[in-house]
Amino acid sequence: MAPRSKAELLALLRKIPIGRVTTAECLAAETGIPAPLAVTMLSQLSEDERDLVPWHRVVAKGGGIGRGPHRDQQFARLVREGVMVSPAGIVQDLARHLLATLDDASLLKASRVEPPPPEGKPAGRSRGMKLRP
Repeated sequence: MAPRSKAELLALLRKIPIGRVTTAECLAAETGIPAPLAVTMLSQLSEDERDLVPWHRVVAKGGGIGRGPHRDQQFARLVREGVMVSPAGIVQDLARHLLATLDDASLLKASRVEPPPPEGKPAGRSRGMKLRP
């Protein structure tokens, strides 16, 4: 399969729901772009493109985040979306957050699943409400 365009790669990234991550290998399988080329394309995004697509949702096979100049930004964005990342930069509970396939059916199913609330914060309570017995 011939590699597709950068625009198609970015369009696929836009479909990845908040709180979920994928790998360059998954992107490669779906787009036909070799995984190393996909990583290179993502590393060369302009600041405007970084604002338009969720590039930060692409992690290494084992859940590691990037080590480049945008590492801190990726870390902060993932944490803000509810993805737990260790101080070493590894996505915790990868099985829950990872989208291993990026076909339309998987993306639709993933967008409907809400991640559980962080520990200590019960679901359905607004901020400021105290947990009472």
